Amino acid sequence: MLWQERRSTIRHAIELPVRYRVLVESKQKDKATFQSVHPHKTKNISDNGLLFLSSEYFKLGTLLQLTLPVRDKVFTIEGRVVHSSQDRESSFFRTGIYFANPDSVFKVKMAEQLHQIDEYRKSLSRDEGRVITEEEAAHRWIDEHSRNFAEFYKYF
Repeated sequence: MLWQERRSTIRHAIELPVRYRVLVESKQKDKATFQSVHPHKTKNISDNGLLFLSSEYFKLGTLLQLTLPVRDKVFTIEGRVVHSSQDRESSFFRTGIYFANPDSVFKVKMAEQLHQIDEYRKSLSRDEGRVITEEEAAHRWIDEHSRNFAEFYKYF
């Protein structure tokens, strides 16, 4: 049997630091508790989820709270595990997260852009032989790349 890709969104191979903790849902809907926090890195990000390597296996549907620190910002999001499988190259588990909440999708997109702008700033500084400020890099990034993100942001 051939495996067929079911995802319809493009994934961006971006490694961001990610910390996660399991949200243990209780019978009282507004009361969730946290288990311990674990630091890892994302492997890729898409418009409605992300993949990261985890030190533990998760059952499908497990609710996680994820934090993505990017520069001086921290984005906190919630998502559900949609797959968890042993990674062939490490002792970790490839953990796929789905964001049903548009707010989480927006936060991940912002974290991705901030990371890309910072990488762009570093590249410009190397190429031009001078220190490029965050503000200058952001303006140049927006001038060069804003139309790539316009389609996504029209929904917010």
